[in-house]
Amino acid sequence: MEPISRIDSTTNQLYFRGIDVTNLSKETDYESVYYLLVHGSLPSAKQHDKIKNKMISFRDLYSQEMDSLQSLADCFDKLMLENSLEQEDALLAFVSLSAIAVASSFAKSKARDIQKSNSDLGHLANFLWIVNGKESSPRDIRDFQTCLILHMDDPDNPSLSTLSRNLAEGRSISESMKAALETHVDVLHHGAGAEAMKMFNEVEELDSVEEILRYRIQNGQKIFGLGHRIYRGFDPRAYVLREILYRRADNSETRRLIEIIEEVTNKGRILLAGLKGINAFPNVDLYNAATYATFGFPPEFNTTLFALARIAGWSAHIHEFQSR
Repeated sequence: MEPISRIDSTTNQLYFRGIDVTNLSKETDYESVYYLLVHGSLPSAKQHDKIKNKMISFRDLYSQEMDSLQSLADCFDKLMLENSLEQEDALLAFVSLSAIAVASSFAKSKARDIQKSNSDLGHLANFLWIVNGKESSPRDIRDFQTCLILHMDDPDNPSLSTLSRNLAEGRSISESMKAALETHVDVLHHGAGAEAMKMFNEVEELDSVEEILRYRIQNGQKIFGLGHRIYRGFDPRAYVLREILYRRADNSETRRLIEIIEEVTNKGRILLAGLKGINAFPNVDLYNAATYATFGFPPEFNTTLFALARIAGWSAHIHEFQSR
């Protein structure tokens, strides 16, 4: 069986179980990709309906104590035991409930009424339903789903390493998930998207971009969103996010943000090459928080959305580890 995820650095492609992620993100839904990560192949129509319906039914297990991803991870072992769930179903329940936990906490932070789940909607459509208090357009659901599919797994990252190490040391799934979530928020890793938005917000005039970036480099600061430890070219996920961002740029504020991002990309690459000898291409962090902003999510929420996607990959790795 193909590995859960793999990067080909010679072609700058990311694969889930041997399938190009950029194609998966545009052509399939979250439930199908989750099935692929766990089982190694895309589901048949019958298998898709079964996993989708299971995820919907697991929403009934939600309780107020599951009000964040950390607290949900705390509840994992209890959730599994009290509901007599096999491990595969317990992990699927965790994925299903994670969307409710994150959406409810976001709605609460905005002083909005928390909607009950809509059993007619799939995993991420239901997430947007709770967040917005109404059903989103098919275009919004498709775009949001594409964003999260791109982030569902990565073969070499700190949070996955933490998860794997904890499992290997004999810690419970709950403890291992919590440890992965703690590593996930590091600003140099999955928190980089939010940091990139902070960097963009420093720009008042496009003419000042080069000066700002030069100062950052000379003072040992990162230019978030440029460069990657494995990809030797343009991160394929960044291509897809840029396409979505550009298409959704329907107001002057977003268009200005795009101008800033492009200036940061162009000036940043020149400066990194000249001052550091680094040939840095855009990575996913250059665009993810900016793209999520077009759905109404603030930059600081980017890391949580990243985790919401990545939980699927963690679940597949847990299932694979426990099946050895």
